[in-house]
Amino acid sequence: MVNKYARLAVERSLADTFSQKVRKMGRKPSDVISAALKAVIDAVDHGVDPIDMIHICRIARSVGIGRGGYEVGLNAGALLKAYYTPQEFLEVLTRVGPQAMGVYRIAPGVFRINDPQLRDTVRGLLTGMGCRCEESQEILKVVCD
Repeated sequence: MVNKYARLAVERSLADTFSQKVRKMGRKPSDVISAALKAVIDAVDHGVDPIDMIHICRIARSVGIGRGGYEVGLNAGALLKAYYTPQEFLEVLTRVGPQAMGVYRIAPGVFRINDPQLRDTVRGLLTGMGCRCEESQEILKVVCD
């Protein structure tokens, strides 16, 4: 017979903090862990690296569901500066861009984005992160210092 519960190996302080914060929201920690693990399994089944899910969630939370455009991206980029340096964000965008946003790196510092609103959002994100962007049709050239 299969055990109903499995133990997850995490640091005790991390588990305690997680439990406290989740309980404050009115959720049971075991329910949240189950939902998170189901999401991770689903992502892996669709070819997404589970570690990249963290980046995808941060970007989505910063931009907002159903929102887009340069100003939205600019504000989101300012929020994302708390997590990433401009160079780190370019690396994240290179990894998660194709699967999550339709953003394809075609050369170092050069991205192809077909959707004009998404292109404006990404331009705003990168500008908010402190990069300089130059747009030419579907191409976005980025320079981060």
